[in-house]
Amino acid sequence: MFLIANNITTRDEKIKRIFRQAKDAAWSTGSEPAKKLKELAQQCITAGAGALEINSQQRYDQPEAMEFAVNVVSQVADIKLCLSTNNPDALMVGLWACKKPPLVNYISLSETRLREMMPFIAKHGASVVFMVSDPSATTDASEMLRKTAILVGAANELGIPNDDIFVDPGLIHVTSDVGQRHLVEVMEFLRALPTVVDSPVRSTCWLVNSSAGAPRRLRPVIETMVLPMLAGAGLSSVFLDILRRDNRRAVRLIKIFQNEVVYSDSEVEL
Repeated sequence: MFLIANNITTRDEKIKRIFRQAKDAAWSTGSEPAKKLKELAQQCITAGAGALEINSQQRYDQPEAMEFAVNVVSQVADIKLCLSTNNPDALMVGLWACKKPPLVNYISLSETRLREMMPFIAKHGASVVFMVSDPSATTDASEMLRKTAILVGAANELGIPNDDIFVDPGLIHVTSDVGQRHLVEVMEFLRALPTVVDSPVRSTCWLVNSSAGAPRRLRPVIETMVLPMLAGAGLSSVFLDILRRDNRRAVRLIKIFQNEVVYSDSEVEL
């Protein structure tokens, strides 16, 4: 399973504070907040991240913020970066700043995103996450598969191969009836995904969305249980808190159960 660390996100108050301090320091890559960001990136890499997300969407969805974060994290990260932004200008700056083609999160059937962002992604040889459900409402498996076929076809026309495509069916918090019903559709979608494309694409999701709305003490439990269920249905990558021990342990056990690594007590105890 490909792990995308979503620890660098302005949804997190600590990260939001780092960005605020960086703005006050005129986005200097030699500042104290830059040092803190580099330390966090290194921790994520050490913990096993295959990619590092930079999510500036909350309050700092600006070109200056994206350029700062990409330049700082690139000093310690030789792995793929994932750029999460709603701002086409921020995306363009981030794509130019990346040392290697990043992953862009996300593109939907929104005409604006398709028209303004997809050409940039293709031009820079980047990978892309397609969101195939409506975050504000449930979408059944057949509709998600239909959207997948359309978006994959559009990407292929621009020269983006299936190897560079991730598809996100979206998770809605399971504390609601809507979320529980949608999770069933997500499982069906993941099982059927290989049948709608000629060559494989990867699936992904934001694990933290599954537990939104639950008491803080229960959120880790929900996430740790949902992840292996999704993996069993075919989920091939995930956005997750890579620094949370239970998440790393769950991923190691999934790899053991899928016979990708040999069992050892140390793999479970770490």
